[in-house]
Amino acid sequence: MKNIRGKQNLQAKLIKDGQDLELEGTTVDLSQKGAFIETKGWHSLQVQDRVVVTFLLPPNFPGKDKTIRLQGEAVINRVDQENEGVGVQFSKGLKLVQQTKVPDVAGKLRYKRIAYYLSTFADVPSTDFITAYPAGFLVERSQLFFDKSVIIQFITNVADDEYAFEQAKQGAEQVEALKARVIEIRKRKSFPDEDKIIIGRSPDSDIVLYNKMVSKSHACLYLTPSREYCYLVDVGSTNGTFLNNSKLRSHKEYQLADGDEISFGSETKLIYFSPRSFHAFLSELKST
Repeated sequence: MKNIRGKQNLQAKLIKDGQDLELEGTTVDLSQKGAFIETKGWHSLQVQDRVVVTFLLPPNFPGKDKTIRLQGEAVINRVDQENEGVGVQFSKGLKLVQQTKVPDVAGKLRYKRIAYYLSTFADVPSTDFITAYPAGFLVERSQLFFDKSVIIQFITNVADDEYAFEQAKQGAEQVEALKARVIEIRKRKSFPDEDKIIIGRSPDSDIVLYNKMVSKSHACLYLTPSREYCYLVDVGSTNGTFLNNSKLRSHKEYQLADGDEISFGSETKLIYFSPRSFHAFLSELKST
């Protein structure tokens, strides 16, 4: 690539060389030689740190008809506290790639993504969907789609959030949101106690969260026999379980509502969906 100059802000990811550290940010300036990237994790980097930097180019980027990634090795040449970002100088020319394999980082989950459910189940009738997934879902937190007020608007159609729908059509934001991982709330077949779903870091859990901040046995979900209600219980975790930013008392039941944000420790944040609300959410995404 020659003489590239990024006029629009692009999503960016920085992976620090030799460490399990991935930072997300937005480009303020991008050229063939380097870039300035605004990121909340700027304080984790120092001048001369080596990183792999990846930029997400949306489909409407000049000359491109699909989302691709621009990737290369770089060195941090400026840490800017005032502007909350870092300057990077590319060590080698950037390359365009269709797929970029990025290692899992803390807080990420190894489950199917929203794109899978959107392509497979968005057109399934609501009654059939609820029968297939009676216990609901936990979905990775995504700033674009999973703001609580937006969820309620999707489900109830009380109001239209034109900005959210417009952003969904822009490309980059929608691609990132569709990559959010989805956890089906269900028991593993070989496990007893059908209405108690164990969540933790241990591979013996019903729902396994791969994060060092999550206890081996961290929390439980309890389902009523009718599957109409779902309750969350912290079982004495080291780093706590939070419901809409409020820490739960251990061994006390808390009823979940659509759009509730659950944090297991400080890094793993998930949104609760009943099967009916998740089906409505997929239908709204399909329409955009």
